[in-house]
Amino acid sequence: MNKVVAQQVIAPEPRILSPIVMGYIAIGIVLLVWSGFSLTVRAIGASNLTTADVALIRFGVPLILLLPLLPKRIAPIKTVSLSNLLLILLGGIPFFFLAATGAKSVPTAYVGTILAGTPPFFVAVLGYCFFHQLVSKTKLVALLLIMLGVFSMILGQSGPISTSVLDGVFWLMLGSIVWASYTIGLKQAGLDPISIALILSMVSFFVLGILICFGLLDSNFGQFSLLQAMPFLLIQGLGVGVIATLGYSYAVSQLGSSQSSVIGSLSPGVTAMLAVPVFGESLSLAIVFGIFLTTCGVVFSNR
Repeated sequence: MNKVVAQQVIAPEPRILSPIVMGYIAIGIVLLVWSGFSLTVRAIGASNLTTADVALIRFGVPLILLLPLLPKRIAPIKTVSLSNLLLILLGGIPFFFLAATGAKSVPTAYVGTILAGTPPFFVAVLGYCFFHQLVSKTKLVALLLIMLGVFSMILGQSGPISTSVLDGVFWLMLGSIVWASYTIGLKQAGLDPISIALILSMVSFFVLGILICFGLLDSNFGQFSLLQAMPFLLIQGLGVGVIATLGYSYAVSQLGSSQSSVIGSLSPGVTAMLAVPVFGESLSLAIVFGIFLTTCGVVFSNR
């Protein structure tokens, strides 16, 4: 007589949040971190920390936290060509100091809009000039819309445009070009986000240490408290250095690169709104209109 063995089927516990929802939460956190980057580089001038001090925090924290993951990534990192490695390193010290220099003399909304909005335009320009990559008419219109938003924001401000504002815009635009070059290096290198973060952190931290030791960069290390450094530790070090790197990668895996980029394009608007209570800045009609045009351009360029 055959025995029928009843097997108990254990149903998997239902997930509280689906992967898609987790993806939206991740990109939402990344969005806040990106806005925090613009706010903190704007705040360097009013703190006891120098730009070099904040840069050490920006690259030192992820270096400490991600260093245990280095051994498994040494082999793929060695395969990266020198040209792509140099492009990737542009996203470290060069971009940070250009962003910090430009942020000193312009409203925070300019920082967020230029740094987050204009890189797609410069990626397309560099791709056409150096790699003969054609741009469709639809995308070209979207990219021009981005720049129209930036210029309308600047030209639409009340009163004459000061030299300091133009200087700030120049450095931010140069930072955007550098970031676009970094983006091209990322695509060609094909490394995972942690490997990229390790490369940036190790090289940037080492170079910064040498420049500070030889007196080529000013540092107020020892002249500020942990409490004064805490916003930079949380936002620049932990947020930008680790959370944004891993969070954006996770969001892309769940939502796709296009949708993640579209949501990320909201960063200038979030930055401008946060600057109102943080720095007491006002949102003029020109700034709101410029952010709107730039955001639309980024959204359409990712379709």
